Amino acid sequence: MRLPPKTVNRVVFALSLLGSAIALYLTLAHMNYLALTCGEIPGCAEVAAHPTARGFGIKGLEYLPTALFGLAMFMFMAALSFARATAADASRVRLIGTIQRLVAVSAVMVSAWLSYVEAAIIRAWCQWCIASAIVTVLVLLVLLLEKAPTRRDTQT
Repeated sequence: MRLPPKTVNRVVFALSLLGSAIALYLTLAHMNYLALTCGEIPGCAEVAAHPTARGFGIKGLEYLPTALFGLAMFMFMAALSFARATAADASRVRLIGTIQRLVAVSAVMVSAWLSYVEAAIIRAWCQWCIASAIVTVLVLLVLLLEKAPTRRDTQT
């Protein structure tokens, strides 16, 4: 099943807003502006306390919550969707779509690594991190379902 470019762009925009909300919540929780609510899933606090929760565990970046990078990625994807919707020519639409796919592939790889760290190293799960990873994978899947634009798609 292939989806029209406009539909793909709208779904990616909506998913990017959802991902931004999740990443913003995690960022504010890591900065102690909000309480981190983990519900019934144990392990959320352990994941939040692990070094990778701050700057991916990279020395020098530990002052930045890892979720802040996710927030930046999701906001960038939303901005790309907006730029794609307002692009004047087909070549620009294709270029922005390619950039979106590259960003989405990179984001899925980062999410996969962070999920691996949760499972194999921390041995605990954060429901918000899982939700963010799911949204990231959905963004990539939707982008991969896009059909090549037709002449009609590029004229409206």
